[in-house]
Amino acid sequence: MSKIGTSLNDVFKSTPLGDMRSAIGTTFYGINHRQTPNPVPINVDGYGLVFFTRPQLNLSSGNIRAERKFTQLLSTLPTSIQRIIRCYLDPRLMLTPGAGLSAPFVDNQNAFIPLLTNHLLTATGWPDPVQETFTSKPGAYKEVFGFTDSSLEIYSAYDITATFRNMVGDPITQLFYNWLLYKSDVFKGILVPYPDFLVKNEIDYNTSVYRIILDKTKRFVQKIARTGAAEPTTINLGSAFNFDSEKPLNESHDRIEMQFRCYGACYNDPIIVHEFNKVVGIFNPSMRPLAGEKLPRSSMHQVPMASLDYFNCRGYPFIDPDTMELLWFVFEEDYQNVMNAFQRHQEALSASN
Repeated sequence: MSKIGTSLNDVFKSTPLGDMRSAIGTTFYGINHRQTPNPVPINVDGYGLVFFTRPQLNLSSGNIRAERKFTQLLSTLPTSIQRIIRCYLDPRLMLTPGAGLSAPFVDNQNAFIPLLTNHLLTATGWPDPVQETFTSKPGAYKEVFGFTDSSLEIYSAYDITATFRNMVGDPITQLFYNWLLYKSDVFKGILVPYPDFLVKNEIDYNTSVYRIILDKTKRFVQKIARTGAAEPTTINLGSAFNFDSEKPLNESHDRIEMQFRCYGACYNDPIIVHEFNKVVGIFNPSMRPLAGEKLPRSSMHQVPMASLDYFNCRGYPFIDPDTMELLWFVFEEDYQNVMNAFQRHQEALSASN
């Protein structure tokens, strides 16, 4: 008597669904001429992350004392919101030899502004690539011909509208207000950029927005985009001063809506991955791979997927250009400290039982 072996896929072979293992392969290979139901799973992506690179404003004491409205940024309290904002917008302040400002809530080796990424609710306005065509004039029989008549690249200007969930202390409004105020004072000649920006004729108040769409496991990059130069242009500050006596609390400023004027956009180009990793390495040299290497240096430890929860709000992102996996790294010493603390906690729990 022969052995009978029947799997679930063998059962499905005899149904209109077909073999579940070959469903994806067959939909690529040939036409479903029997029009049987397609068991291929639909595409489901996670929303992913949005990164805002830090600008390079000149918020040194000697510079901002020329503008009365910047007086609040001269706060001497390292944990104040004003100190955090000042160090966010001017990374050089914490690097000044012998006189660097301290800000324990600012990781100066982070290329991005975590406050904006963590509180972003929506970001709309990314332009669709549009390819124009040329169509000839109709002939004697109304016949026409046509062909592609434009590039697919986007070099035009457009606006991205970003909405942020505000938090106690209203730091997001303060951050953008000081950002816009600096731009205005540079335009008027009241403030001046750092000398190297003047020599190179570079704009110091620009940011760049990276948009990364992840799969549902939040592990692999499905799509990636970035703006060219971008700058904040508006802030809904006036609504904070509205008055309504029928409401016990003023909730008009629980969300902050900002507009960024952007110049150019790039979608799904491998160069974006290189640029993303490069800007991370500019702020944290340990994240730069050595010559001939693919991943950051040995002083950094890649956090395993199973341990990412222990390092939330810590670490530096890196996109593997081969697999498009979004990796997170922390310093080796920090990794060992956290894992040792977790191990001691587990041992204490076991001993108490």
